[in-house]
This record gives sequence, structure tokens and C-alpha cells, in this order.
Amino acid sequence: MDDNVPCAVCRTTMASSTIMIPGKRSCPIHWQKQYTGILTANWYDYQESEYLCIDEDPDYVEGSRRDENGRLFYPVKTVCGSLPCPPYENGNLLSCVVCSK
Repeated sequence: MDDNVPCAVCRTTMASSTIMIPGKRSCPIHWQKQYTGILTANWYDYQESEYLCIDEDPDYVEGSRRDENGRLFYPVKTVCGSLPCPPYENGNLLSCVVCSK
């Protein structure tokens, strides 16, 4: 997908704290789920990478379909040895959840 992302950081006025939990699809007790998504990062040999949870059903800016290679989001895949297998399976996309309270 070559669309622009409408926001990079989500903000809620009803919560004082937000967390992103990689590898999960649900929030801890007393936390509210904002969305579930896919964990993303820069390509492995790019500098200054950070992990971001991109919504499974993302919005995009209408009319922004251009391939300018600005900020690129690559899905993070599981690797057995780095993560315990099971419960993870090698090569699968890693889910994430964003929670607030």
C-alpha cells in the first residue's frame, strides 16, 4: 500500500496512560483496548528503527496514493529462537494491541 498515514501517534482524552503490547491481542485487566494491529518496523538494515503497532483496519489520506518512499512500515515476522516456538510459529506476522487507562 502506498498511501499516507493520517496520524502517527494516537491520542485519547479519556485516558492518562497508553501502552503498546507486542505479541498480544488483548489488554491487561483494567485497561481498555483501543485497537489491535500488526507490529511494524523499518527494514532491518535501515537506521533509527522503532516498533509501531499499525491498526489492522487502517485509515489513509484520500488521494494520497503516491510512491515516494517516505516512512516505510514493514511487518515484523516471528523467528523461532528469538521467540519461543510454540506458542509462536516461525515466519508469522506478529500481532500487537494498543491499550489505555
